[in-house]
Amino acid sequence: MTSRREFIAGCVSAAFVGGAGGRDHVRPCPGAYYESYLEAMAARIRANAVTCDVGFWFLTDPHVKTNHRQSGVVCADLIGRTGIRRVLCGGDLVEAFGKGYPTDRDAVDFAIGTFREQWVKPLRAADGMLYCAKGNHDFTVRHSMDTADGLRGFTYSGAEARRHIVESWTETDVTTNANDPSGCYYFFDDASAKIRFIVADTTDSERAGDVAWGVAYGVHDTQLAWLAETAFGTLPVGYDVVVMHHIPVVGVVGSEGDVQNFANLRDLLEGYQKRAVVRIGGRVFDFSRAQGRILLDLTGHMHAERQTFQSGILHVTEPCDAAYFDYILGSAPWCGNLPEKKGGTVYEQTFDAVQIAKSRKYVRFTRVGGGQDRVIHLEPRVVRVGETLRFEPSFFGGDTTFACYNGDRIGFRPNPGNRWNPFVVYGTDFAEISATGVLAARKPGPVIALAMDANRNKEIFPVTVVA
Repeated sequence: MTSRREFIAGCVSAAFVGGAGGRDHVRPCPGAYYESYLEAMAARIRANAVTCDVGFWFLTDPHVKTNHRQSGVVCADLIGRTGIRRVLCGGDLVEAFGKGYPTDRDAVDFAIGTFREQWVKPLRAADGMLYCAKGNHDFTVRHSMDTADGLRGFTYSGAEARRHIVESWTETDVTTNANDPSGCYYFFDDASAKIRFIVADTTDSERAGDVAWGVAYGVHDTQLAWLAETAFGTLPVGYDVVVMHHIPVVGVVGSEGDVQNFANLRDLLEGYQKRAVVRIGGRVFDFSRAQGRILLDLTGHMHAERQTFQSGILHVTEPCDAAYFDYILGSAPWCGNLPEKKGGTVYEQTFDAVQIAKSRKYVRFTRVGGGQDRVIHLEPRVVRVGETLRFEPSFFGGDTTFACYNGDRIGFRPNPGNRWNPFVVYGTDFAEISATGVLAARKPGPVIALAMDANRNKEIFPVTVVA
């Protein structure tokens, strides 16, 4: 195996790196300005591994070429420093709009080739193991956001998307649906940690003849049945589950419109977690004898850091790796003033080390790039209306600020400066929390409580308020 320093010094010393403006230039991979940052990051991750059962990297929404294109080599560096080899990619490799390329197809082809060269190859050279989900921009692009120009675009077929995402970039130790040649969904097992990773596809249908937007949001019955009967249905005794897909299926982490599109996938996940009998797509699935629990439902798409706990499942959506500004407002207010993703700084990229402690019932997220670390507890505390709970954080020290918000949905307020990037509004009518960490329950519903240190590192507690 190539050593980390040999790899850093040689393999990618001439990596192409483009800024958000789209201009390409050649410059070396991370130099001295990264060294102390990455070693401090790796030291925290190595310390966390002592109490965690499994760790992996999660990167999503690169949107090439609106990306500084350092996350592949940075993640490869961290693989060498930490020994965490698995890398999960949440999809959306292509820019939203292809204007500026010779043709719309060139926008898609550029993203495919760049991701292969600047993510897949560096990660494999560092002995990393890559697993990719399909996003709504994989592989489709509109020409521009203007109505007239937006009628132009380009989309590869589902079979072509699978050829890249599953058959070329994803590791070969996955189980796929042999009866679905365009299916970009699969699962793989970590036998040592006894965790099954299930990767779903939230844009598994094509819009026939639609060149401007050739993929449809949704999960068709063929995939749902395979997920229920094979991915979940064959889970070994003693195993738990991590689910990854691109578009979120519940409020707070997702938009209301998307949530409606994925009611069937949400019903499947919640039915499994509740050991229920559910009817989905005209079929009945009996999960009364289901094995294990869904520990985490991990997504991208929203370009923001958000989390909620609904119907027994922790849902987390992660910020984009692309050099967009929307990750700043979209993650507000719990992340403070996030930095702009400037080239030549440690904030060029955004991804996380995710480490799960099954027996201790929490998940750790260590941020690489702009943002902070989080610890999220996996079991909700239950409180009745009119009662109180006191929170005593144990993971981050120093001055602590407390906050809470409704865990079922969020609102949006128009942003006069950018119609694509509205302000997020969180509700607080289910509960309130004092400056000393005492939560008072007001109305039945899911609540997320946060304890933040002076640097906005967060310990997050799910709460269920009952009548």
